Amino acid sequence: MTPAEPDRPVYRLLPEVHRSRDAELGHPLRSLLEVVEEELLRLREDIDGLYDNWFVETCAAWVLPYLADLLGPGDPTGDPGGTVPRRALVAHTLAHRRRKGTPGALQEAARDITGRPVRVVEYFPLLGTTQNVNHPRPGDVRTPDLRDTARLALIGTPFDRTSRTVDVRHADRRSGYTDRRRGRHNIGVVGLHLWRLTAHPCTGVDARAVDAAAGRWTFDPAGRDLPLFSRPRSAAPPVDETDVPAPLRRLRLHQELTALRTGSPSGLLDGPDPLLTVTLPDGPVEPARLICADLTGWDRPPAPSDGAAPQIAVDPALGRLTLPPGTAPDRVRVAYSYGSPGDLGAGPYDRRATLTTALAAAGTPWPDAPDWRIAVRRDPAGSGDPSAPSSVPTVTTLAAAVTAWNERPDPRPGQVGVIAVQDSATYDEDLTGPRRILIPPGNRLIVLAAGGRPAALGAFGLRPHLTGTIEAAAPGGQAAQPSQLVLDGLSVEGRITVAPGNLDSLVVSGCTLAGDRAATLPDGGLITAEDNPRLAVRLARTVCAGVRLSDVPTLDLADSIVGPRADGLALDAQSADAGIEASTVLGRTTARTLTVSDSILRDRAEVVWRQQGYLRFSYAPPDSRVPRRYRCQPADDTAARRVAPAFDALDPAAPGFGRLAARCPAEIAEGAENGEEMGAYRFLRQPGRLADLAGRLDDHLRFGLEAGVFLAD
Repeated sequence: MTPAEPDRPVYRLLPEVHRSRDAELGHPLRSLLEVVEEELLRLREDIDGLYDNWFVETCAAWVLPYLADLLGPGDPTGDPGGTVPRRALVAHTLAHRRRKGTPGALQEAARDITGRPVRVVEYFPLLGTTQNVNHPRPGDVRTPDLRDTARLALIGTPFDRTSRTVDVRHADRRSGYTDRRRGRHNIGVVGLHLWRLTAHPCTGVDARAVDAAAGRWTFDPAGRDLPLFSRPRSAAPPVDETDVPAPLRRLRLHQELTALRTGSPSGLLDGPDPLLTVTLPDGPVEPARLICADLTGWDRPPAPSDGAAPQIAVDPALGRLTLPPGTAPDRVRVAYSYGSPGDLGAGPYDRRATLTTALAAAGTPWPDAPDWRIAVRRDPAGSGDPSAPSSVPTVTTLAAAVTAWNERPDPRPGQVGVIAVQDSATYDEDLTGPRRILIPPGNRLIVLAAGGRPAALGAFGLRPHLTGTIEAAAPGGQAAQPSQLVLDGLSVEGRITVAPGNLDSLVVSGCTLAGDRAATLPDGGLITAEDNPRLAVRLARTVCAGVRLSDVPTLDLADSIVGPRADGLALDAQSADAGIEASTVLGRTTARTLTVSDSILRDRAEVVWRQQGYLRFSYAPPDSRVPRRYRCQPADDTAARRVAPAFDALDPAAPGFGRLAARCPAEIAEGAENGEEMGAYRFLRQPGRLADLAGRLDDHLRFGLEAGVFLAD
């Protein structure tokens, strides 16, 4: 294809006779007018930009504070590049003012400020009062109906409709950090309930066979008990528990399945986007064939009789499913949603920005088009993106892709390769020994989850799972360009290890490493490397059980969670200069030098060279042997008895893994340099969101109303 003709607005206005004569002379006139046209194009772009900046939907980010200032005092003028969605807040300010004091306006304003699902509850109708016989309220009963189990299960949640006696205390706008029930039920009180968890939908996932002969499977491909989540499927305000990112209750799923069997429609399981699906080798299982059960004891559904289709038991609380006797497929695929505090670790979210940042940290620009590429799909027939180029070969195993990379003809320094895993299947294989990844001198390889074109970096919607070990080696000498290996978007049930050699860079971005369910794999969930004198190990948005380095000079962590392990040692890098930025280390730390910012070192840290490095705005136990501290916690021995990190969960399978608990001291929950929380979830900026919401509620409340902010999860 020929390149597009450049825009020459002035030259095109000349008569053809002058342009023909100019061409005969070698285009001297066109060269002269190019200077004028360049300035004209700049003026045109400036005018177009000025027009776009008149509107909040199209204006540049730097214009938002000025537009907000025109709306009057109290309107958002903060950092437009922060996590708070300033553009939506500014655009909707006038609409919120017109509807000031209404639940709908409060709900939309809170959602614009925090970016999280919000449910507004007016508590006056829920007060138990003496009724007037002329105006009875049949739904307002003083005592709950003990036979209504569905309503009783919602007690204490934002969807609770049970009457209460009056609570005369004020509704504290920061009550989510202290008492979640304080001051709710009172006259004139409005509660804003926020969900901080995010539901990540996964499709085409291979269920894990815990015991295939006994019909025992888990939705989680790693075989863990993982609660299934409901997820918002529209931007409408939440009116039901299935409209928010929350665990799916057994009773609610049972009600939906019962409605299906009686011929009633189900908003959860019908339609093009059902909440969960089960697919056997002979095809998808109809939702009416599913039954909800408590599978704590792995009870199986009864065997089908009279030629009826077999039923499948599902437990959403444990993420388990069982098959009836006589049904033993070799593969079961599922679709479901799981919960997590944010986009951290392997997941079906968009990883393009985080991967770009991780690659930039390596110091060498990556080209837009690789020299070598291959796609991996467990089911190549009828899957994948039809837009993918036909010239890209496709294999069904990671081992085959690695072998193709290792045995490619004419390897030379400077080559860049891409292995793109284009589904969310499980790959049960070890990339070790003769199948390990080889990085020749000056070569770079990226293995990532990406749909469509393998050259695309950080695609979303995929979460492939590998049960086994990934081993990399860089034999040979040193080239002018660095040798690098990048892993992105992979869930690894095993470990990643770098054999002795000459690898320059290992980048692990958006990955999750965990030990196997039976705990039979040694060093499961670890990242290990030894005898690589130039190696720099970089982790970004990654969850792993630990890092062990020997004769490796550099380790960098950013927005990551490391640990916990049974032996308590999370970072073992006595030969490395370790840099930790906004990360959570759930175990002991050893390093040669240490620089830490906005991070949590939960257990003791020991540094060999304490004259170098620093700790800034971070937490480390008082008995740690670390470099000089600057505005760290605890501040002294007296504060050490009170100030310590508290987490919602330390189980990697729990939805709140690594998230600071509501009872966590403010010195840690708001102790980062920018006033946000320390640790891996600093990028969410949740304290700033909640403080911003509490400070702006008065702008959206009419006189006499009082609002409280409550954390729903």
